[in-house]
Amino acid sequence: MPRTLLQSTRTLVFCACAIFLAAPQAAMADDSLSVLLGGKTPPLMNALNLIAAGAGFYRAEHLNVTTSIVDGTPLATEMCATGKADICPMGIEAAISGYDTGRRLTMFLTRASKFGYVLAVLDSSPIRTLADFKGKTIGVHSLTGTSPLLATQSSLATAGLKAADYTFVPIGMTDAAIDMFASGKVQAAALPLYELIPYMVGGLKLRIFHHPTLGDSANAGYLAAPSVLAAKGDAIGRFSRAIVKAALLVHDKPEAAARALLTAAGEPFTDADVRRKVAEFAVWQDDLPASDPASRRIGAPSVDGMGRYIQLLKDAGAVKNTIPAAAVATDEFVGIANNFDHREIENFAK
Repeated sequence: MPRTLLQSTRTLVFCACAIFLAAPQAAMADDSLSVLLGGKTPPLMNALNLIAAGAGFYRAEHLNVTTSIVDGTPLATEMCATGKADICPMGIEAAISGYDTGRRLTMFLTRASKFGYVLAVLDSSPIRTLADFKGKTIGVHSLTGTSPLLATQSSLATAGLKAADYTFVPIGMTDAAIDMFASGKVQAAALPLYELIPYMVGGLKLRIFHHPTLGDSANAGYLAAPSVLAAKGDAIGRFSRAIVKAALLVHDKPEAAARALLTAAGEPFTDADVRRKVAEFAVWQDDLPASDPASRRIGAPSVDGMGRYIQLLKDAGAVKNTIPAAAVATDEFVGIANNFDHREIENFAK
């Protein structure tokens, strides 16, 4: 190409770029994501997504996140697995139990730093070890949900107990469940720790049994179908970042986190409500994803831990086949989830 023509071409390209950069740019459109809950749940269960909404973290990530509720975990699992909803906050047990039936879900971010389901007994109970649960009745939310059943079976299996050695009894959720438990109608409760925390803050004295071998492998978080992760990966990454910011806000600014949660919950609240949530956060702090705020892997699922969990479930007879852990848990979104200056949360003002 002649030099003069080449120069003219470069000039035209430069001018075109300059005009493009100088022109007003349209604002980035918000991406829509739907979150589906498998029933009405305690606010602490969905603390991080409520905080992300109330603190404006979704908005900052250019996300329009809508939340809806269906009747029960099985229906939520089916809808998320078939792509009728994008994200299901739940236990990974739904992905494990649904794998062989074709209901494929993958946990892409955790909402805790530890295995969430615990066995609880009253402080006055004679139950002192996992072996002592033999012959006991154990309260669970429901006999149709998979999470507490599988988690408890795997925990008690480490003490040599089989499913026939104890009895699960449905006790419902929140106040109804705690009333059944505290009144002695069941001898123990297999529940997520976050559900017990408000009552512990209120003075209920409990003896807590954590999972003996999976303590640092979080089993609850945000799950989506592989097709959704592939089609909406960028939005999923930004959703994950909003959740990590929410986790850091609980650590760095618990009062601001409490106000954001209560605002998003949609009910009137008082300063006393805020103080109570701050007290609950203080008890829960070590189990939240940002227990180590300096980590750049906040919210990372443990694929190795899930592999060990699946093997425990198989050994206990709770699942038939050994499922590949990478099929139900992935850490591929953890990098983008932590791709911001964590110190900016220290300066958050709401």
